[in-house]
Amino acid sequence: DINAMVSDALCMFPRICEPLSNIVFQKTKGNPYFVLEFVRTLRDKSLLQFSTQKMTWIWDEGRINSMDITSNVLYLLSRKMSGLSENVQLALKVAACFGIKIKKSVVEYLSASLDYSNIQSGLEQVVAEGFMIVVGTSYFKFVHDKVREAAYSLIPNSEKKKYHYHVGISLYLAAKGNIV
Repeated sequence: DINAMVSDALCMFPRICEPLSNIVFQKTKGNPYFVLEFVRTLRDKSLLQFSTQKMTWIWDEGRINSMDITSNVLYLLSRKMSGLSENVQLALKVAACFGIKIKKSVVEYLSASLDYSNIQSGLEQVVAEGFMIVVGTSYFKFVHDKVREAAYSLIPNSEKKKYHYHVGISLYLAAKGNIV
């Protein structure tokens, strides 16, 4: 329940933060990942503030209601990803080229290539950052398609074809046993 999540995060009674929770639910469609990102955004943009005078959280319902969540979440995710190390960004970009998930066997093949030798550790950091999860022993998966979309947007549009080609060639050569 979103109201319980928001009230726990703000240490407030559910009945007090219910108006905020309703807006958060409306904006995020109840997706827990986006709920947390959206609440962080509200705090970062000072739309959600802790009042030291009142000793409680306060918010501006009108301004929050008028926010465009879709582009906002993508922007926030991309901005957060852009602040990560080059190795982690590379792992995000490569994984995004494969869609919502990437098999661990593909990661192993790519790791044999000099350009992608650190992809395994990069993906482990991506998991630690909460952008992906490990599913069993078979693959890494983005937590949401919008997270994958944000990762893919790290590759400039003018370079996407070249990027896919380079990943494909590296994978092909690594599978053949030729280290590039």
